[in-house]
Amino acid sequence: MGRLFLTFITSIFLIGQNYNVNVYGISVANANLVMDSATVQLNYKTEGIANVIWPAKNAYSTWFDTTHFAFNKFTKKIKQGPLNQSITIKMEDGMLEYKKSSKKRAKSTHNLFSLMARLRSDSALDLDTKWLEFDHEGVLYNSRFLLAGQDTLSLNGRQIPCNHFRMDIRISTDESPFYDETDRLMRYAVNENTVRQIWVEQNGIRRIIQANITANGFPFEIVIQND
Repeated sequence: MGRLFLTFITSIFLIGQNYNVNVYGISVANANLVMDSATVQLNYKTEGIANVIWPAKNAYSTWFDTTHFAFNKFTKKIKQGPLNQSITIKMEDGMLEYKKSSKKRAKSTHNLFSLMARLRSDSALDLDTKWLEFDHEGVLYNSRFLLAGQDTLSLNGRQIPCNHFRMDIRISTDESPFYDETDRLMRYAVNENTVRQIWVEQNGIRRIIQANITANGFPFEIVIQND
């Protein structure tokens, strides 16, 4: 019975969650987020007028340690207008490696996606105000989740109790990134002028129900679609 329940829960994670991304109520992209016990995968594709002006079809994957959520490997495949990238970054024995470049890192270093996995795993009180170190494409940052309250969001006629977090990010070194050019999502995610809010389901599998990100003056609203 326990194994059957575990298989059921794992299958829910592997199905993934679909999200709509909109700005001022206009849909600009769709995203699919899949998490299991040790990986995070995000696929992102623009739609509508955004697909004409700023076309993007991007895929991101992270493998992480299940004890501390330290990331072991990160890959991304980017097709964003003229930008085409295929990137692999690995963490091995405290060394961050990209092609022939390497940087020393603590073995507990997260990346952006393993932080999202930790947000869904740890209790809100354990996470609240705690600064966590993470690497972002070869640059060290610190991040913390601030518990802003408890809200109830509506999803397909159901009321979902959620923990509401604000996410703060600050750069902690003057390092240069591994590469000169990156995609919009990775650039906006750590921009110092970005405001980040995340709503996480309190019960069940603790899905990310909604995220609001204000980047370069544009309010992006990312809302789960499937229930």
